[in-house]
Amino acid sequence: MARNGTTKIGLENRDATRIFASPVARAFVRIVVARRGVTEARARKIYLDYINRSLSAEDCRRANGRLMT
Repeated sequence: MARNGTTKIGLENRDATRIFASPVARAFVRIVVARRGVTEARARKIYLDYINRSLSAEDCRRANGRLMT
């Protein structure tokens, strides 16, 4: 039986996979893990926070699907 819809978690996983396929993103994560001594999951969160902070307010709204203040 095929699934007719996608879940928000499925979309987030697909987006994360696409983002971290970038050599720049992978290098950033490796550097943060080595220098700060944090887990890879925490380093990925730091990278996503950095990317979201660099987007314009309108881009953030579109990316998150909600208003940011």
